[in-house]
Amino acid sequence: MAAAPEESGKPDYESNSLHYMKASDDSAASQEPPKPPVDEPGGERHHRRRRRMSARHIRRIRRRRRIRRALIVLGVLLLFFAAIAAWFGWSAMKVKSEVEQAVAVASNMQDSLSSGDTAALNDSMNRFSAHTNAAYEQTNSMLWSVAARIPYYGADITAARTAVTAMENISTQAMPALKQASAALNMSDVSVNDGTVDVSGLTKYTESLQTADNVIDDAEKDVIGAPDPHIGQLADAMEKAQNYLHTLSGMVHDANVAVQVAPKMLGSDGSARTYLILAQTNSEIRPGGGLPGSWGVMTVSNGKVELQPFVSGGEIPWFTDPVLPLTAEERTLYTDKLGRVAVDTNFTPDFPRTGEISKAMWKAHAGQDVDGVIAIDPVFLQNMLKVSGGLTLPDGVTLDGANTAQYLLNQVYIDKSEDEQDAYFAQAAGLSFQHIMQNAKDGKAFLKAVTTSVGQGHMKVWSAHEDEQKLLLNTPISGALKTEASTPEVGVFFSDLSQAKMDWYLKRSVSVKFDKVAPDGADQYTVHVKLTNMLTQDEVGQLPKYIVGPFLDGLQAGQIDTAMYIYAPAGGRLVDWKSTDGKSYDGVTMHNTLTVGVKKFVLNPGESYEATIHVELAPGVKTPLDVYQTPQVEGRTD
Repeated sequence: MAAAPEESGKPDYESNSLHYMKASDDSAASQEPPKPPVDEPGGERHHRRRRRMSARHIRRIRRRRRIRRALIVLGVLLLFFAAIAAWFGWSAMKVKSEVEQAVAVASNMQDSLSSGDTAALNDSMNRFSAHTNAAYEQTNSMLWSVAARIPYYGADITAARTAVTAMENISTQAMPALKQASAALNMSDVSVNDGTVDVSGLTKYTESLQTADNVIDDAEKDVIGAPDPHIGQLADAMEKAQNYLHTLSGMVHDANVAVQVAPKMLGSDGSARTYLILAQTNSEIRPGGGLPGSWGVMTVSNGKVELQPFVSGGEIPWFTDPVLPLTAEERTLYTDKLGRVAVDTNFTPDFPRTGEISKAMWKAHAGQDVDGVIAIDPVFLQNMLKVSGGLTLPDGVTLDGANTAQYLLNQVYIDKSEDEQDAYFAQAAGLSFQHIMQNAKDGKAFLKAVTTSVGQGHMKVWSAHEDEQKLLLNTPISGALKTEASTPEVGVFFSDLSQAKMDWYLKRSVSVKFDKVAPDGADQYTVHVKLTNMLTQDEVGQLPKYIVGPFLDGLQAGQIDTAMYIYAPAGGRLVDWKSTDGKSYDGVTMHNTLTVGVKKFVLNPGESYEATIHVELAPGVKTPLDVYQTPQVEGRTD
C-alpha cells in the first residue's frame, strides 16, 4: 500500500512559532516562551497559542505600579511629617513652659529688686537665665529654622523665635547691668536724715541702668512688632512675654529716669531749687486729682528741704484773663477758668499743662519764679506718715498712716466750720510735710512710699527745666497725656460739678480688657466704668451742707453731679458707648490730638451709673493698653 500523501492542513509548529515571534513587539518578547505541544485525548497534538497583550493593558499595569510606589512614598512622608509634627508640638510646649517659668521667676525678681534682697535677686536672675536659655535652644534649632519657612504658620514660628531671642538678649545683656544697678532700683543708696534727702550715691549707676533700659526697650519693641501667632501654645507664650516685658520695661525706665533726674532736682550739685506745691482735696475731684486748696513753696539745696507756710488757694484772686493763652480745645472742655482760677488749674488731666499754668499764676500772684510744680494729696501724706510716724496738730488731732485721708477728706468738714477750713488745710498740709521730712529716717522706706504714691497718681511732678521735663514726660510721675500711638493709653477722668464735698462717698471701679481685632486690624478693648453714690438717704440730714450741698440750682442735698471724660488712645478712636441710662456720650471733641467723649450724670444717694465703652488702638499697634485715670481715694466702699 502506498503511503498516504502529507496533509496540507497539518499544523506547522515551526512556521507558526516563527510567525508568532515576528509578530510580537519588544514587550511581548519579554514574556515566557510558548510551551511545547502536548498530547490531547484522541491522540491529537495541539499547540496553545499565547494571546498578545495590548498596549492599553500594559499602560494600565504600569500606572498601577506607579500608584503603588507613590502611595508607599506618600505613606512614608506622612509618617515622617507626623513624627516631625509631634516633635515640633513637644518643642513648642517646651518653649511655652520655659517662657512661663521665666516670666514667673522675673516677677519674683522684680519683688526682690524692690525689697533689696540681693541674694534672692541673684537667684532669680540665674533661674531666669536658665529658663530663657532652654527656650532659646529650642527655637534656635534647625527644626525651628525650617518650620519658619512654612507658609502661614511660618510667621508664628518667627514671632515666637523673636520673643525668645528678645528674652535671651535680656538675660545676657540686661541682667548683668541690672545686677550692677540693683542698689539703685531698691534705693539702698538713698538716705533721709534731718530733712535732707541724699541721692548722690545714685549717680554711679547711670551707665548700667541706661544699658539695661536700652536693651529691654529694644526687646519689647521686637516682641510687640512680631505678628500674632495662630498656634495656641505660641500665642500664650507671646502674650506672657509681652506683658512681662511691658512691666519690666516701665520699671527699669522709671528707675533710669529717677537716677538721672533726682540729683539735679534736689540740688545735689549745690544749686538751690524752688518748687510750688499744690495740696489737693480729693473730696471735690478734678480730672488731675482734687481741688488744689492749699499752695506752698519748698526750697531744696544739696538735698536739704525747707518749707514756707502754705496759703489757701482761695486767697489767690481770680484773674480777669488767663495767665497763659489757652487753646480753643481747652476753653471748650474746661472753660477759661482753667487759666484764671487757682483752684481750677487741674481741670485738665494733663499735669504738665497744670504745672505751666500754676507756675505762671504763682508768678503773677506772688512775684516768685519756681523751678517746678509738685502735686500731692491726703493719700500721699498718709503713705508718707506710715514711714515718719504720726503727728499731732495744734488742735490735738493726730494724723497718721491710717487716718489721714479720712480725716482731711471727710471728718474735717464735720469738725470745723467753713470759715476755719481753708486755714486748717494749709496748716495741716505744711506741718505734715515738714514732719515727714524731719522724721523719715529710712531712705528705702521713704522712697518706697514715694513710688507707691506716684503709681497711685497721688504725687505728680513737672519741671520747668526742659531737659529734665523731657526725661520725666514718659514716666508715671509726669501725669502727662500720652499722644504717641506706640504707647496706647485710655484716659478715664472725672470732675465734680456740684461744688460740694461728696466725692468721698463716690465709689468707683474702672476695668479694661482686650476684646477683639477689628476688621481694619486694630486691637479693640472694652472699658467698663461703674460709679456708685455710697451715701444713704438717712445720712443726708445728718451731715453739714458743706459736704452734701446743694450749692447749685437743680441739685438736691446728697446728690453727686459729675462730668466724665473718656480719652481715646492716640491714633485710635471711640467705637461705641453704652450706659445704664440708655444714652451715649453727650458730646465728642478733641484735646491734644486725642478724641474725647464727654458724659454728665447726677447720682442720688445709693444710685449707680455704669458705662461700657469700646475703644480701638491705632492700626498696627500691639502694645498692651494702659489706663490713666483720676486718682482714687479709699472712701466709703460699703
